[in-house]
Amino acid sequence: AFFSVVIALCQGGLKDTGKSYLHGFDMWVWILVGLQSGGGLLVAAVIKYADNVLKGLATGVSVVLSSALSMVFFATPLGPKFGVGAVVILTSVWFFSNPLPAACSAKMKAESEGGSLLPK
Repeated sequence: AFFSVVIALCQGGLKDTGKSYLHGFDMWVWILVGLQSGGGLLVAAVIKYADNVLKGLATGVSVVLSSALSMVFFATPLGPKFGVGAVVILTSVWFFSNPLPAACSAKMKAESEGGSLLPK
């Protein structure tokens, strides 16, 4: 944002044009400003109360969800690469949010009780 202000000042940003500084900001622009600032606060809260991995997973799910809704509402074409990526993201979220099956966790527990985890 700092460099944008510098560029605007170099292009004559302090000239008196007779218009207010927020000229052209209508209701929809203020709604977008509110959504963006709310999103920034939400990211800060997620990082504070969760961890960075959870934030990354939430970002991936939001991209998949918004793209799917864009396909439904705006007829945006989505290719097979998107489908593969969406499956990978949703599968990783499922594995991260669910515990391991009992057989896998019992095997891992038995291996870790055998002594040190360092190779011999």
